[in-house]
This record gives sequence, C-alpha cells and structure tokens, in this order.
Amino acid sequence: MNRRRNSFSRESSLPKNWPNSTSTDIAANPNRVVVLGGEQRYSFKSNFVKTSKYEVWNFLPKFLMEEFNPKTKVANCYFLLVSALQCIPSISNTFGYPTTLLPLIVVVVVDAIFAIIEDYGRHKADTEANGSMAQVYSPTESDFVEMKWADICVGDFVYIKSREKIPADVVILSVAEKTKIPAGICYVETKSLDGETNLKIRNAMSNTLAVVNSTTALSNVAGEITMEHPNKLIDTFNGVLSVDGMGREAIMANHVLLRGCVLRNTDWVIGVVVNSGHDTKIMMSATATPSKTSFLEHTASSEIQRIIVLLAFVCLVGSTGATIWNDTQNVENMWYLDWDPSPGSYWVIQFFYFFLLHATFIPVSLYVSMTLIRFFQSYFMNNDLEMYYERTDTPSVVRTMTLNEELGQISHVFSDKTGTLTCNVMDFRKASINGVSYGLGITEIGKASWKLQGKSIPDDILCGEENAKKASVPHVSFYDPKYDADVARGGTQKESIQQFFRILSLCHDTIPERIDDKIKLSASNPDDEALLCAASYFGFEFRDRRSKTALVFNKEENVMEEIEVLETIAFTSKRKRMSVIVKYRDGSIQLLCKGADSTMVPRLHEGQDDLLAETDDHMRLYSVEGLRCLLVGYKNLSPEEFSKFSAHYNEVATNMEELEKRKEGMPNLIEEAEDEMEQGLTLVGCTAIEDKLQDGVPEAIAQIAKAGINIWVLTGDKEETAINIAVACNLVLPQQYMRHVIVNKKTCPTPEKIRELLEAETKHCEEDIRAHEQGQPLLPRALIIDGPSLIGVMMDEAAKRTLLEFSKICKAVVGCRVSPDQKREMVNMIKTGVEGVRTLSIGDGANDVAMIQEAHIGVGIRGEEGIQATNASDYAIAQFRYLAVLLLKHGRYNYIRMCALVCYMFYKNIFMSICQFWFAWLNGFSGQKIYTEAGIQMYNLLFTSIPILLSGIYDMDIPPNAVYTHPELYASGISNEYFTPWVFWDWILHAVGESLICTFFPPLFLHNSSPRSGTYETFWESGAMTFTVVVIIVNLKMVLIQSKWMLVNVIFVVASVASWFGIAYLVTNVELVDYEWYQIWSRLMYNGNFWLGSLIIVFVILGKDLYVLGIQRSFLPKSPQIIQEIYILNPSLISTDGGHASCRELPRSTRSATSTETLSQNWLQRIFSRRPATALSAATADEDHVLSLEGCYADAKPHISRESTAEERLSMRESELVARSPLKRTS
Repeated sequence: MNRRRNSFSRESSLPKNWPNSTSTDIAANPNRVVVLGGEQRYSFKSNFVKTSKYEVWNFLPKFLMEEFNPKTKVANCYFLLVSALQCIPSISNTFGYPTTLLPLIVVVVVDAIFAIIEDYGRHKADTEANGSMAQVYSPTESDFVEMKWADICVGDFVYIKSREKIPADVVILSVAEKTKIPAGICYVETKSLDGETNLKIRNAMSNTLAVVNSTTALSNVAGEITMEHPNKLIDTFNGVLSVDGMGREAIMANHVLLRGCVLRNTDWVIGVVVNSGHDTKIMMSATATPSKTSFLEHTASSEIQRIIVLLAFVCLVGSTGATIWNDTQNVENMWYLDWDPSPGSYWVIQFFYFFLLHATFIPVSLYVSMTLIRFFQSYFMNNDLEMYYERTDTPSVVRTMTLNEELGQISHVFSDKTGTLTCNVMDFRKASINGVSYGLGITEIGKASWKLQGKSIPDDILCGEENAKKASVPHVSFYDPKYDADVARGGTQKESIQQFFRILSLCHDTIPERIDDKIKLSASNPDDEALLCAASYFGFEFRDRRSKTALVFNKEENVMEEIEVLETIAFTSKRKRMSVIVKYRDGSIQLLCKGADSTMVPRLHEGQDDLLAETDDHMRLYSVEGLRCLLVGYKNLSPEEFSKFSAHYNEVATNMEELEKRKEGMPNLIEEAEDEMEQGLTLVGCTAIEDKLQDGVPEAIAQIAKAGINIWVLTGDKEETAINIAVACNLVLPQQYMRHVIVNKKTCPTPEKIRELLEAETKHCEEDIRAHEQGQPLLPRALIIDGPSLIGVMMDEAAKRTLLEFSKICKAVVGCRVSPDQKREMVNMIKTGVEGVRTLSIGDGANDVAMIQEAHIGVGIRGEEGIQATNASDYAIAQFRYLAVLLLKHGRYNYIRMCALVCYMFYKNIFMSICQFWFAWLNGFSGQKIYTEAGIQMYNLLFTSIPILLSGIYDMDIPPNAVYTHPELYASGISNEYFTPWVFWDWILHAVGESLICTFFPPLFLHNSSPRSGTYETFWESGAMTFTVVVIIVNLKMVLIQSKWMLVNVIFVVASVASWFGIAYLVTNVELVDYEWYQIWSRLMYNGNFWLGSLIIVFVILGKDLYVLGIQRSFLPKSPQIIQEIYILNPSLISTDGGHASCRELPRSTRSATSTETLSQNWLQRIFSRRPATALSAATADEDHVLSLEGCYADAKPHISRESTAEERLSMRESELVARSPLKRTS
C-alpha cells in the first residue's frame, strides 16, 4: 500500500526542545492533537525503533572515538600517544616503528568484540520488532490490511487479536463483547513493561464501544484526541476523546494499551494509535542506567597518575644524566655518537626517548585483563547454584560486571521490606469488625515480639496458631470459634460481618481470568488477592465483571448478586485508599472504601470515637505481629448526591488543564471532588494480613551483620510492625542486648527535638564507651525513625548532620513510614556524608528504583512486584538470602582477586622496565635497550598474562564454607586492606629492589668471554639473562599471591616461561626479526654461567619473599592464614559442594569435631573484627543473641615459636587481645 505518511513538511507535534522544554515552549504548544479519520495537522515520530548503538557504516569511527576518549579511556590514549611518538625517528628506540601499536590493537579488538556481541543482540531485537506485522485500517481498501510495525503512524486504526503484542500506544475504541450488553472490557498482560504476570483490566471508551466495532463504522469516524505530550509515566495518561456525534470523554490510563504489552482473554480490540516509536511510553522509559565504576578502579586510576609522575622522574633523571655525561665527555671526537651540540634540544630528545623506553610502566593489558576476569567471574556468578531459585527457575544475573569487586567492599546495605525480606504473598489472618477482634494464632514476627519483651508465649496462642494452620486455605489462615458463634447468633454483629466482607468482595480492581473452566484471580497487588480470598472464604465470592456490573456469589443465601459499579476512584500511592460507588438491587447506593489508617481516619464521620478506639487498639496488636492493616468503611448516598457528584466529576476529569495539574502533583479539582465524596465514612473494621518472611532471611542478615556491614531497613509499615520485623530478621535485638533509639512525631515533634535527642544519645554512647574500657558491658545502638520525622530532618541542615553522625555509631537503622523518595535521600545522605562508605540498595518493586540507582550498587529481587527493580539494578537475585552469597563469597573473592591483579600487573611491568633504567647508569644514559623488542611486546601478551588471569578467575584464599562460617573475614574489604597505597607501593618497591639484582648480577656472571665460542659476551647477552630471570620470577611470584592451585595453573606457569624460551630461539635464529640479537640466545644456551646465574638470582629473590612470608605467617598471621591452617589440618571441614546454598553455618557437631576448630571459635569471633566500626557495630550473635564485643590487638605481642602448631598458636593468640573497643567516627 503506497501512501505518503507523516510528512515532514508539517509542524512537529512536540513543543520546542522537548522533553527539556521551557514553560514558554509548552505554553505555545500545550497539548498533542491527533486527528481521527483525516489528515494529521502535525508531524509525529514514525513507529520505527532503534535501540542499537552502532551501524555497519559508523561502527569503526564511533567505536574508536569511544575507545580513545581521554575522559573514559586514559590508558588507551596513553598508548596511542606512545605509538605516535615511536614513529618519530629522533626519539624512537624502535627504529621508527610503532611496536606498542600491536598490543594496543589486541586490547581494542577485544573491546570491539564485546561491543559487537552486545550490539548484535540489540539489532536482532530491533529487526524483530520493526518487522512484526499488524492489522491496520486502510481507507482506500475500506478494510484492515497487514502492515509492518515500522510503517504504522499516529492516527491509524489498528485491529489487535488475542495474544498479539500491541504495536504502539493505542486508545481502545471497542472490544469483542462476551455479552449482548456492551461492557468494553479487555485484558492485557504487562509483563514486558513492569514484569507483572497478573492480567490488567482495560476499558474501551464508553462513547465509542457500542458504535465503532466494524470497518463500516471506522470509515465514518471523525474527531480528534487532545492529550498529554509523550512521557515515560506508564501508570498515567491524560487526554480527551471528541468524536462527532458521539460526545466527549476523558481518556485515562485504563483506556490505553501500551506498546509491548499482550492482549489476553479478549478476541479482538480496535483502537487508534496515539504514540508511536520512540514516543511510546515503553521506549521513553528505557533510559540508560547511571554509569558506575568500582572504587578499586577509581583508586587504580589515581595510582596510575602517581606512576606517571614516577615515569616522569625516571625520564628526567635519564635525560639529565645523558646531557651531563655528554657534556663531561669528549663526545665531539666520538664519531659513532649522534651528538647534538645543543644541550637543551638534546635534553628534550632524551626525555622523550626515555619516556618511550619506559612506556611499559603502565600495563597496556590492565583494563582488558580486568574486563576478561570480570566476564568469567560474571559467568560463574550467573551459574552459581547457591544463588539459583529452583521454584521459579530464576538464576542470579550480573547486569553490571564492572562492579564485581565492589561487592567485596560494601559497608551499608539499604533494604526494602515488602517482597525483599518478605515473600509478598499475603495470607488473611485476622480482622476487627464492629469493635470485635477475630482470629487466633501468632505469626513468626509476633513470636519475635514476645521474645523482645522477654516473655513466654502462652499455650492457648500457640494452640490457636496450630488450628489456624490446619484450617488454612490459599491466602487465608484463620481460626476463631468466637467468629462462628457471632455469625450463628445473628443480629447487628452478623450484619456488620456481612457488610465487611461484601465491601472486600467489591472494592478492588481484580480480574477473574478463566483458565480451563477455572477462575484465577489476577490482582494488581497481592493484598487484594488475599482479601478477595478471605471474602470468598467467609461467604462472598467475587465471580466476574460484566459491563459495569460485579457478580458476587452469596454463599449463605446461595444467590448470585449483580451489583452495578457506578464509579471507581482508583488507589494511588498519594491517596493510599480506593473507593467504588455501587448500586444494589434494591436501588440503594453506597460508596465503599478501604485504605491506610492515616488517610481513612480523617474521613470518618463524627460519633465513632469508641469504635475507632477499639479498632485502633486491635490494629496496634496486629502491627506488633507484623500484620498489614487496612481500614474498611462505607457511605450511604442518595441518587441526587451521586448524580451531582457524577456530573461534576466527569466535567473536571475531562478538563485537560486539571489533568495536567494532577499529573504534576498540583492541587486540582479532580482530587478535590474525590476527597469531598469520600468524607463522612462509616467505619466497619480493619483487615490484618500477613506477609511472611522469606526463607533464610534471619540467617542471612545475621551473617551480613557479623561481616561488619551496617543494615538499614526502609519500609512503609507502621513503627511497631517495622520494629518487630527487624527483630524477627535478627537485625534488631531485644533491648537487654541493644539500645533502641526511637524518633517519631510523638517523641520528637520538631527537628530541634530530634537534634537534642540524638546529641544526648551520642553523648550517652561516648560515656558507655568509657565505661566499657573499665569493664562495663556496652550495648550496640539501633535507630528507629519514621517518615514524617525524616521530612523535618531533611529540611534542617543541623538536624541532618546530627542524624548522620549518630547513624555512624548505629549497628542497625530502621526507617518506617518512609516514601520512595525518602529512601533515596537516606541512601544519598550516607553515600555523600560518610567518607569511604560503599552502599548497596536492594529492593523488588518500582518504588525501590530510586534507592537502587542512588546506591553504589543496586540489587534487584525478581519477586511478585515485577521487574522494574531488576531492570534498574546492577545485580539481580531471586531471594534476599542470596545476598549473603553474593557479598560474602563472590564479593570477597572478586575483591581480593582484583586487588592482586592490579598490584601484580604494575609490579611485573615496572620490574621489567626499570631494569633498563639501571642499565642506563652503565652506558652513560644513552637510552640503549638491553631487551629484544620482540620480548618487550610479547611480555604482557604471552609471557606473563595467562597465570594472573586464571588466578583472577579461580583463586580462593579459603574454602567457600569457611566464608560462611567466619563472615567476619569480609571486614577486610570494607576497610580496603588489600589495596591501600602502602600495599600498592610495597609491590612497586619490591619491583625496584629486585630489578637492581636482575640488572647488575648478570654482567658479573657473564664477565669476560665464552670459552666455547671465543667471543666476548655483550650487553645483549646480559639483557637476555635479565629478561629471562624477570620472566621466571614474575611467573613464580604467583606462588605468593595464589592460594588455590590446580593442574591448569601449573601448566600455564610452565608454559608462560617456556614460551619466552621458544620466542627467544625464534628471534635469535631469524636475522630479519632482530638482527642485533642474531645468535645471542644460541650462545647463552651453552653457557653454564647463564644457567647458574639465573638459578642463583631466582633463588635469592624468591627466597627473600618466602622467608618474609614465613616470618609473617609464624609471628603475625592474618585471619585467612589461620583458617587456611585449620582447613589444611582438617580437610574434612572443606565443603564439597562449594558452600552452603542457604548460607547456613556448619552444624555444631561438625564445628566441634576437632580441638583445633574448638580452640579457634572464640578467638576468631574476636580477632576478625578489624573494621572501622568497632564495639557499636558488634556482630549479631547466634540464636541466643549473646553478643561477642570486639577486641583489638595489644601493642606487646608474646613470642610464638615457628614450630608451634596451629592449635598452640591459636591458644597463645588469646593473650594478645584486650577488652578495649574505642568509638570511631567512621562507619
């Protein structure tokens, strides 16, 4: 079909500079206008989408610009500069050839391969999407014709069949009806948009649903849609549909099918396209995840700058030395020297000559090695069975592998509660109806509450819980003989009970989905599903929706009640309530409402104080058990009242100006009308539903806390609920073991009061520290703060600083009644206010996205609330308990491996290169090389690359189960013990010192001539010997940094050394490769002094390292080294499955199997805590909540013999600990 579409000659439908338009731009073009049944007045974006980054024609220039961006790829720019300088003959030591270009090309090619693989997936997805077919109405054909998605335009009428994807954002005009009376209801699956598998209900426009249902009707449609400009808000849509002869109606979110969703349970839908291509909401929501880099990579970049300073110093010494030497020697008579009589120009030339000679100070393969290691680390993390959730077939997913090592340095974890710590699968447990509480039994959180109070749980409560479990059905766990008695007795209480559950059966937006003649409830949230199941359990079963009628089966009367739904006022996070207006068979009209107590209580009519007080008392009891509560109420309406409201509400709801105000969060007439209608409610009661803790959450939190990580739980629940959940999770301990500091509007109504309280608590804490030094017990602190208090704190800088300072000394923080934006603010406060912290946020819902993206690392849980949190995260897991595996095992291993990699890479390069600097002192600083250029270029690519890569992928300093048994080991990552400036420069100093031996010893061994050939040994032979011992030493150094050795490691160490011998043999026998090296290696192979000297040099250097290591392990053993000895002496302790799938500790019988393990328990608990936070961050204890406060080393350490066994050393080390635990002001 040929037609001109969306002509560019028309004016754009968007305001200028959209989406960054000014108010003036928007005022000039406030709305988007789509014409129905005619030519469009404006031009719109096509429906063609492109998410790929490159095309064939622009890949090379675009990729190279990214690879050599000085802001992001400093190392690549550095080596490109080196390659360019090597082409200048006057300063080149490679005869004008850019030899550094070869390894640089290898690095860039590897990056290019990764980029191509990643972008190829995007191209495939784009081709599939743009090439999909849809049915589009053709005015010339007067029928629907097939058309590619890419050719669909705004204003087109589309015909969508069941289970087809929606090709663009479409307003629904009509649907296939299941009854004679048009209902205009269809169902859509939004999994691709928000990850939720529950079907959503969508409605056709009421003014077109009965008319625009055929091709004949479409040919007569004329009108327009005035709507909002394209945006990424998937839950809102504001517009007005005006059709000639059919009236005017407001377009809401439930009237729109969004691109990417799937039509379900509906034969067909006819709609009109209003947003296409990159203007659709799914495409506008696809924003790039914020760029994040690890702290280690940032620190390594800082060290590179210092290495460059060192390189400049070496060049300065070399060029100055060369100038002085030439100035003091009779160089004018030395014809073979290319001497420039101008000292200044000669100094500059020599400076750059030495720069090129030592350019390998910075390893060209550093970043590509880090990328390769992270890639394989990610592979193992993705396939780790310890993080695989079999029930949902969900593995872990690494989405940002550049942060793998950052997982080993987390100091703060910020966690959502619902769906993250809990299952987000609700069970109806209790209810308060007309002031009477129903439901026996107790939840796990309720049990924690009794423990918190130090009381035993009465037998009748435990018995009630057993009976509730026996009587449970899906989403209902209820038992109470009193309920049955009240129903049997009848009267007003029975009427209240029936009204209560009838409201629950009607006040919702749940969809009954029919699958194989069975009805499955597809609720928009798990709360509604549980409440509907409860309503059905107690006699009112919601069966179906027909048009604007809800079908509820009354089990007691055995009759199907058809109840007309006149109006629905939807739930929003701002309103925190939902209302429906219904009309019963007798003609009576009621508004039914349920919502949070904070929004419901102000809307109750007067005269209900006693009932409200009783209900509130019951809610408090339910909150103590961690139950989620909603108040339920109703309001009787006269027909006149409803008619007046309906007319006014429809008027303001179709006003684009009011719709825009509501979208922007401004006061508007729509919300005013809703609020006015919901005033004067009659309270019926409250619900109480349970959201159970996920398996393994308390154990995981206990281990994370023992690792020295501060944990913040941020939830929207009530204070009592939040505290008891924290207790049940082992996050907050009973008050005899932990001091609770509670900040809310009652205890601290103003920011000034909050500041006073926290300052007093800080002072009290310092006093406790001083008392602790005298032997008094010291309790860790837990802060509990609510959302309203946080609002005041964030607006008062002094209070904010006080809160920040106090939070540093808290072991746990619980935020209750906090909004999504407050979660983000809390993360930002710690992230920017505390030096050296590394934050991690974990959540499962769309309301956690801001918090996840704000933290250094975001972890999304693939739960019941969709995949928006997962899509915004850096790592995705299925259960909270897997966070312990992610941090304690993978995070710690990756951090240690990457630290070793960075230090080793700089060590080996400087070790090799600095030898040529020392040789300059023997040749008048001429800049003469002593290595063959082939050796220099292959050093990083072949001779020393594979062993460190294998170490970075596989190495484990201790077995995985030891990580879980002793989580305190993780604290070394928090304090960054493995990559401090001292650690890094200690490696560099070793390289410098060892290079002296490798440079000056070979000439001594090769002095004079070769008895076999009669020729004098030259500096080329000396350099070959130096390079040989450098390659051997660098590879054998792996013995010192690698803990776990496999056959493949040994093979590649030997192969790396052998590869140098092979390359040297090739170079020495092929004159064209390096004619100055011709036959050099062949003569050395027959020189006994070469072999003896090489052996002695290697023995001296490695012997030094082994001796120092032996002294250190004997007299100052580190925590992992002690554990290594434990497991070496007791191999049976090593887990054969790689660890514990649920992060459990070893059974007590196993842990006490040997005397060595028994002796080590108390010592390990106390000595491992070398982390910034000390006594106040004391580890959460075992199931008895016995705290083991931290100790620190005494200055004087008793002598421990090298012959002592691990058992004796562990016993003697007990005397090294003191009971001091000073307060430090860092987390």
